[in-house]
Amino acid sequence: MNKEYISAKEYAAKYDLHPRTVQLWCANGRIEGAYKFGASWAVPDKAPRPDDRRYKNGEWVGYRQRERKHK
Repeated sequence: MNKEYISAKEYAAKYDLHPRTVQLWCANGRIEGAYKFGASWAVPDKAPRPDDRRYKNGEWVGYRQRERKHK
């Protein structure tokens, strides 16, 4: 593989992610410059980690713990 690109598995290890997460990000276009060859993804070595889109603040944070206390 070209030195400018790494595999999705190597990218996942670099940022402590699951390889499937990286594959999904590549398929959805969240990692810019990634391309698919065969069954594998090539990710630019210098590609930054995409922002985390999970809902982290507001009324939903910790709602399961609050539900358990009320039961």
